[in-house]
Amino acid sequence: MGLLGPNAHGELLQPGRVPDCYLGLLLRADAPDQAPGVLVVSPTGLLHPVVPQPDGALVYELVTGHPDRQPQELVFLADLTVELRAWPYGTWARLGVDPQAAASAVIGCWRHGHLPGLQYGGLTAEDALALERPAMALARAWLRDRLARQLSQADRPWQLPTSGHRPDNDVR
Repeated sequence: MGLLGPNAHGELLQPGRVPDCYLGLLLRADAPDQAPGVLVVSPTGLLHPVVPQPDGALVYELVTGHPDRQPQELVFLADLTVELRAWPYGTWARLGVDPQAAASAVIGCWRHGHLPGLQYGGLTAEDALALERPAMALARAWLRDRLARQLSQADRPWQLPTSGHRPDNDVR
């Protein structure tokens, strides 16, 4: 059984059930004149030794084991926040989990070349807000559609030898 137990519908997470989905993490701009971006990684990055646990493991369970998850699906932390509401705890805070700490650790690993991923730049301010605000599901869906077209052309982004020093791929 996973860390969360059954949800309101009696469904359990099955961690690793969909190993070939993607996790999209917000990359904040380093300078005011830069646009934010998205880092797309394998959810297994959440299990890296430097990622705080159980934070990383719980986020991994939701990403790869949610009953509705589909192969090749791109999932953002805000999506997971919405999905978490179906479980008895309902919020990250009530679980004592910090998904942002896990995400920051994954981004740090990627920047240091320890985890592969694909960087997409050129997000609008609305795109960046949608990645932080669970209520902006429609804006996230539009961003997901734009990125999905590019991801479908990439061969498993988590297997690509990329690092944080790579030029952005534009999502526009």
